[in-house]
Amino acid sequence: MSLCGKEREYQASGRHPKLLRLVSEQIDHLGADMGFSERQIETREFRAEKSDGHIVRIIADSTPPPE
Repeated sequence: MSLCGKEREYQASGRHPKLLRLVSEQIDHLGADMGFSERQIETREFRAEKSDGHIVRIIADSTPPPE
């Protein structure tokens, strides 16, 4: 996810705190709109099933993945 990459970049650089806050808020809202669980949003564990290079299903769960 492109926004997650930007979020990591801004966190690592310590620059652009307002932009970081905006990007983080957008990720939170988009994750919720797409049906990801609160845990997935907090940990930024967004997953999708792909076929032939195209996303065919969003993998949203409410329990942690098995270890």
